Amino acid sequence: MVTYTSALVTGASSGIGQSLARRLAEEGADVVVVARRGDRLESLAEELRGRYQVSVEVLTADLTVPEELAAVAERLTDPDRPIDLLVNNAGAGSRPPRPLADQPLEYELGKVDLNVLAPLRLTHAALSAMIPRRHGGILNVSSIAGFLPQPQGATYAATKAFLTSMTETLYCEARTSGVHATVLCPGFVRRGEGGAHGGTRSIRLPEFVWLDRDEVAREAIAAVRSGDPVCIPGRHYRAAVKLSRILPRSVSYRVFERLWGR
Repeated sequence: MVTYTSALVTGASSGIGQSLARRLAEEGADVVVVARRGDRLESLAEELRGRYQVSVEVLTADLTVPEELAAVAERLTDPDRPIDLLVNNAGAGSRPPRPLADQPLEYELGKVDLNVLAPLRLTHAALSAMIPRRHGGILNVSSIAGFLPQPQGATYAATKAFLTSMTETLYCEARTSGVHATVLCPGFVRRGEGGAHGGTRSIRLPEFVWLDRDEVAREAIAAVRSGDPVCIPGRHYRAAVKLSRILPRSVSYRVFERLWGR
């Protein structure tokens, strides 16, 4: 069982990121919380300090702005304040859902900046500090969309496929250096502020489909501590991913065209 005493969490102001920061603080880790909304981060920091008596550092940053992304990367490499666990949670979804040809190019490129380039830059920075210490971990928050075709969410699904593949490869590359990598691949998650993570459109879904964000965070941190490379919360989502690997691709295409292409 791996122990991490400090963590940096991006996208910590709401949703899964906020739940991950809370879970880490509850388990005794000092936390650096990163997001664009400084007021929400300050409120979260006050809560975590008071409830769990841990150190919480607030770092307000927009990870699509190169200078602000560089500042977060620099924090990860500070030798006097080492970070044991990097949590790349910040990301952009697929709203409004549209075919790729109908989306503004700049909007799609923005997803690539936040979902691919930012976690790649931060992961590289973290590795440069963790590998010499032979201790550290990286938790990348992806999605089951990375395993499946997603009409009307092409760029989102592609960015998540990148993140999943990068993390699984990193798991193979870095574990002999004392650095562990886990990718979290949730499905539909209730964010707790009236929204949802993992979807591309406003549709009615059965209640069993939805995951609780705090339970997702609990499973993710347990997977990190156990050294698991992939965490897919929810038995129905694990079954869906396994089924997608068994079915002929032509069948998968028809299924997801019917599900998302309407």
